[in-house]
Amino acid sequence: LSLSVYVGFFIAVCPKWAKFRKNHEEKKSVVMLVICSSALRSLELIKSMTAFKGDCRVLKLFAKHIKIKEQMNMLEKGVFHIGVGTPGRIKALVEQDGLCLNSTKYIILDWNWRDQKLRRMMDIPEVL
Repeated sequence: LSLSVYVGFFIAVCPKWAKFRKNHEEKKSVVMLVICSSALRSLELIKSMTAFKGDCRVLKLFAKHIKIKEQMNMLEKGVFHIGVGTPGRIKALVEQDGLCLNSTKYIILDWNWRDQKLRRMMDIPEVL
């Protein structure tokens, strides 16, 4: 999906988003988890979600210039509604009990986006 289509997609797929966002108070978790193949793509999506996310808090869940301990501390101390990141970092956070998926209502895979080499998420060996 193109970046401009994502807002409409999120609204259509998550009709109860405002309710879930308002009621979410659990630390170490997110209501929506968006999984991308790269940190750069994650940043693009975060920027494009401005109209959708409203007043919710978004957490970057990828390794580029962000230490895992730093992300774990942020998750422990604050309430976040959306997490956008890469499979490797999300997996590491879950395995180290830094991210809990019990209250996650939506998991969205950025499956069809292609990088500069025209690879999708399923074509990148490091992702699988």
